[in-house]
Amino acid sequence: MRVPRSLHRQAYRPGNRFAWRPGWRATGMQPVRSLPVSLYTQPITGIPLTGGQGQAVVAGGAASVTVGPQGLGNIWYPAQVTVSTTTGINDNSTCLVYLGSQGVPVTLLGTIFPGGGGTLGLAIPSMAPGQYLIVQWSGAHNGDTAAVNVIGTMDALST
Repeated sequence: MRVPRSLHRQAYRPGNRFAWRPGWRATGMQPVRSLPVSLYTQPITGIPLTGGQGQAVVAGGAASVTVGPQGLGNIWYPAQVTVSTTTGINDNSTCLVYLGSQGVPVTLLGTIFPGGGGTLGLAIPSMAPGQYLIVQWSGAHNGDTAAVNVIGTMDALST
């Protein structure tokens, strides 16, 4: 088997099922080392928020999308929520944005009408893992894709 120069060769490990193939040698190849979580101690602040997007398919006129920070040391500072549906501005649905935990809506942050497209500014405290923004549509067109995008900054941990 020939491997083009632009591709890397498989890392050799004992028991590797590719090790027997011609051209797959153990010279100079090392598996990627994973770092223990205890090395992630350096906080990085003010980076653009990532992971704040979600989608759901509308069924029975309703849809729900839940997004929130995940992982050790990940803190969100959301500034706004943008919602949309496939139908767009002609969708006369109502969209409610909640702050909650464990997927349960607790505090109503605002209402977006029409729910086919709009933006809601947020003035909430920072969000830690376990806290979520829960966006719920009602009266939407069946089969539409409902989408959420959260914009803001976040803190994370680095090595």
